[in-house]
Amino acid sequence: MEKTSGCQGINRSGEPCSATPQSGKAWCLWHDPNLTEQRTHWNREAGKAKSNTRRASKQVLAAARDLKEVDAKLCRAFTDVLDGRLPPGVGTAAATIARSIIAVREAGEIAERLDRLEAGLRDRGSA
Repeated sequence: MEKTSGCQGINRSGEPCSATPQSGKAWCLWHDPNLTEQRTHWNREAGKAKSNTRRASKQVLAAARDLKEVDAKLCRAFTDVLDGRLPPGVGTAAATIARSIIAVREAGEIAERLDRLEAGLRDRGSA
């Protein structure tokens, strides 16, 4: 079986690119000189996704004061994803953050309950 040589491009560290070239070409997607505009578009879209995720994080964290509000925002995000008004990745990020908020709150509530129980046992022991 004939071994395919790597991409003809050079990576940022100055080493030859080890990516597999596109079929019938000497370049991978990231080094193909004919795809410069397409790569710019891909990078722009990736930046938008990161920005949207960051915005969603801020919105959910601001709403974290009230879990009912978080629930309402997640329901709205669910509907917005289904209707195409919100990218699915942003909805996923919001849901992940909401799960973290809930887990932290639950852990805090358990710690408070444990503290009260321990204080009650200490009070019983000293009486």
